[in-house]
Amino acid sequence: MNIRKSGRILIGVVLVVFLAATLMSCATTEQVKALEMQVQQAMNDAKEAKSMAKDSSMQAKQADAAAQRAENAADRAEAAADSAEASARQAEDSANKAEAIFNKLKMK
Repeated sequence: MNIRKSGRILIGVVLVVFLAATLMSCATTEQVKALEMQVQQAMNDAKEAKSMAKDSSMQAKQADAAAQRAENAADRAEAAADSAEASARQAEDSANKAEAIFNKLKMK
């Protein structure tokens, strides 16, 4: 009977230790709520970062398109400057020819 009593006490002690370990390892409701809030905040931060990345990607594309338009405008301006230079040379040549003709006529 003494062995049975000791066995019961041993089983009781093991059961109490098991229950104590189980209860100590469980998180409280407050801890779970705090963890849920942290997870929700992290998800919100991730969504915000994703949105910002999308916006910056769009802005980068717009900046690239603007740079391309500026480069095209610079090419057109350069072509217009070359054309204006050629026209100025042609006008100067025409003026020189007219002056030469005028001087020949004046000499006669």
